[in-house]
Parts: sequence; structure tokens; C-alpha cells
Amino acid sequence: MLYNIAFSEAKTDNHTCFVFHDVDLIPENYQIRHNCVRSPMHLSRAIDSFNYRLPDRKLIGGVSMWKREDFEKVNGWSNLFVNWGGEDDDMSYRIMMNKLSIFRFRNNVARYTMLKHKRTPVNTARYQMLMDSPWRFKVDGLSTLTYIPPTRENHQLYTRILVRT
Repeated sequence: MLYNIAFSEAKTDNHTCFVFHDVDLIPENYQIRHNCVRSPMHLSRAIDSFNYRLPDRKLIGGVSMWKREDFEKVNGWSNLFVNWGGEDDDMSYRIMMNKLSIFRFRNNVARYTMLKHKRTPVNTARYQMLMDSPWRFKVDGLSTLTYIPPTRENHQLYTRILVRT
């Protein structure tokens, strides 16, 4: 839900390229371009905790970059997933159902280190929820997003958006 809120808020400033970045991933290579030449783009294909190997070609989690029209076409991320697990797989279904392709940089460019942290509890309902993903994307996501308007602070180099959930 937070990614959808971030998209909705950034969209009001007429942005056309959106990067969704898990806070536990640090880029090892600062030559990763963030310019939305292709979309959707999976930026974190090589992560140290996965021995720099992509565990699944359908994976879009970690860090991804989207053109506005493609993110709207898949109806954003699901608003239903909580805790850890399933939301990335659900997004893969959204991409496939909309006949989009996931683009990636080479492994030597798209390298990330995962910070050590305590993982949130596992979403035990994720497998059941994923069974509905191929049809649910039309009715779960940006089109059904409701939230309390956030507090915004505009700074010279960034905008801080504080969301209350």
C-alpha cells in the first residue's frame, strides 16, 4: 500500500518515472541509470544474499523502476498483502496478465547489498492470496487505494512524505 501511496503523491507533481526501493538494499554500483528508458525495469537483479544470482526470472521485488503508464496499466501494487511475502509474486502476475516484459541491467551493473535486519513476520496467507492474483489485479491496487492525506515537506533535493497508516 505504501508504494501505491508514494506513486499517487508523486504523480501530483507530474513525475513520469517512479522507482520503488526496499530500504534494506544498498546499491554497490552507482552507474545504475534511473531514467525509465524501459519499463518495468527490475534494478536489483544481483543481491549479495542470493550470491548475486537471480532466483526467479519473474522476480520484480527489491528495486524496480516504472513509467507512469505501465504502473497504472497493472493497477499498481496490491493493497492486500501485509508482512513479508507474496507482494512481489503478485506483481509478477500483474505484469504477465498485461503482457509486459521485465527488463534488467547486467549483473555487473545491478548489484546490491542487503542490510542485515530482523525480517517482519511471514505472511502465512500469501499462497492462498496468490491463487487469485491473475484476476484480482483489476480490482485491487491503485483503483481501490484509500488513505489519509499525508504530511508533505518540500526540501531543495527531496520531498518528505509522512504517511499515517
